[in-house]
Amino acid sequence: MSTAESAPATGPRDGGEPDAGAELARRVFTGQERWGWEFVQPPAPPAHRDAQHPPVYSEPSGDEVRAMEERALTARKNRGTGCLLLLAGIVAYAAGGPSAVVIVVLLLIVLMAATSPAARLGAARRRLEAARTRAQRDHQQRRRAWQSRIDAHHAEHLRHNDTLDIWFPLSLTSGPSRIDVFGGTGNGWASLLATVGGPLLGGGAPLVVLDLTQQAVALELAGLAARRDIGVAHVPMPGALLDADLSAEFTPEELAETMAEALGTMRPPGADVDLHTIDVDLVQTVAELLEGPVTFARLAAGLRVLLRVYDPAPGAPGPLSPTEVESITRAVDLLGQGERVQNELRYVRAQTELLTPRGREAAVPGGGRAADWWRPGGLTIVTTEDSVRRRKDLTDRFVFFRLVHALRTRAVAHGSGTLVVAGADHLGRDALESMAREARTAGVRLVFLLEHLREGTVQVAGGADSATVFMRMGNGEEAKAAAQFIGQEHKFLVNQLTRQVGETLTEGRGSSYGGQGGVSDTDGTTSGSSWGSSSSFSTSLSRSWQDSTNTSTARSTTTGENLSRVYEFAIEPTQLQALPVTGLVLVETGPAGRRVVFGDCNPGINFLPRLSTRPRAALT
Repeated sequence: MSTAESAPATGPRDGGEPDAGAELARRVFTGQERWGWEFVQPPAPPAHRDAQHPPVYSEPSGDEVRAMEERALTARKNRGTGCLLLLAGIVAYAAGGPSAVVIVVLLLIVLMAATSPAARLGAARRRLEAARTRAQRDHQQRRRAWQSRIDAHHAEHLRHNDTLDIWFPLSLTSGPSRIDVFGGTGNGWASLLATVGGPLLGGGAPLVVLDLTQQAVALELAGLAARRDIGVAHVPMPGALLDADLSAEFTPEELAETMAEALGTMRPPGADVDLHTIDVDLVQTVAELLEGPVTFARLAAGLRVLLRVYDPAPGAPGPLSPTEVESITRAVDLLGQGERVQNELRYVRAQTELLTPRGREAAVPGGGRAADWWRPGGLTIVTTEDSVRRRKDLTDRFVFFRLVHALRTRAVAHGSGTLVVAGADHLGRDALESMAREARTAGVRLVFLLEHLREGTVQVAGGADSATVFMRMGNGEEAKAAAQFIGQEHKFLVNQLTRQVGETLTEGRGSSYGGQGGVSDTDGTTSGSSWGSSSSFSTSLSRSWQDSTNTSTARSTTTGENLSRVYEFAIEPTQLQALPVTGLVLVETGPAGRRVVFGDCNPGINFLPRLSTRPRAALT
């Protein structure tokens, strides 16, 4: 689905209807270069200075109650003692002792005094309960006030976070000359090209897209560019090659080398390198002997002359003049008649004939020289499509090396724009490295969009002066290879949690009892100068009780956490497999070191609120 169609409508058309496409084009083509958008979650509100110091409840003192309880306990014991003393007093009174009345009165006073501590204890307990109620009410008020301060502080920072930008342009801080994009789908690449190409074209830089995918990955960018009145040129292949005069762009030697390089990538790795030399000799010999335009049709006809199978239709002018046929015929013996040369000659002739017109309707106006595709402030889209797989494959390779030739011969001005090659996986590592080398020397920034991360292409990733972007990797092995490229890092993981709870209860009770009683009777007579007698009688009784109770409770809680240091993928392969269609992971080595950043290249993000115009790295 096109992003422009799904974006909200914000601009009016001539008829008064909203035009979301025009507004999207304006936003996409505005600003600095970006490869997507980085989402940054606003920071969590900082803790309030009092967050770790909540109000503490203080229990009112119970000293008065404890004192009253001790007095009440003593009074109860005194009542028991008073009863015994009263009993002893009654006995003494019955015996007619002189102090019996006084003893009885004192014992009655003791019994009356023993009843008042219970009343005072009840009053003390009521005062303690009232004090506890006031303390709890005061604590709840202070707790609510503390919580209100914490909540107000949190809400204030949340309101501040609502004003912060959360989407930041994802730029390349290292300024690489080559960007390798691995993985992704046609829709993901279309979004990436729209996001990247918009600011480039908006800034007046030329952009050339070689689309080998047959998925029209540059169509969305072309539609947005047309809305901004930016020139868009489409060069369809192989139609634009069928009648093109290759001598306007190549010398015979350069054309032979380009054809030999294209044919060489069709052979398996490790094939005979001498075949490249034979291919160059065959094509260069014919191209040098052609007196008129060098087209694929005339080149194929010259190769047929070398094979001695050239037979133009009777009565119709052939593609070659008699002089050209004669010159090429004389060169047959110079190339040799060995079986190896003849086999390669047949192969080159068959491949070349794939690019000859099969009818006048197959040819389309040529796109000029490859160097002319770099138009200031313009977009050129070169596509290769054909129903015959062999023709499509050869077209891909020849157009690819045609661009390599333009870069190698400095036909493109130094530092002029960007070249994007989409779907070049099948061309092999050597071809990709050859273009990367020539583009870096020519000062043209190169972007490879490669669907797979296989053994050949994984060796291309991370080359000199390059950045790497990973999009959705469907294959598990490719996702693992991407995760290994992104790298590993040390992490601390919790591998064990322990919690121990213990409680100890100790209770003791002791009691002691003691008592003693005695009766003494003294009778005496005094003689001398005076005579007299004395008599005394006393009774004593004492008793003591002591009860003691002690209780203690000890509770302990132990919580343990064990961490282990592991060395794992910074990004797991499953994360790469689960990326959204427009999601990406950028890996580059910039001034601040190597960085790995998640991003999203959906152009519709331009309509989201809280969108920053500056990269996050520039704000820190």
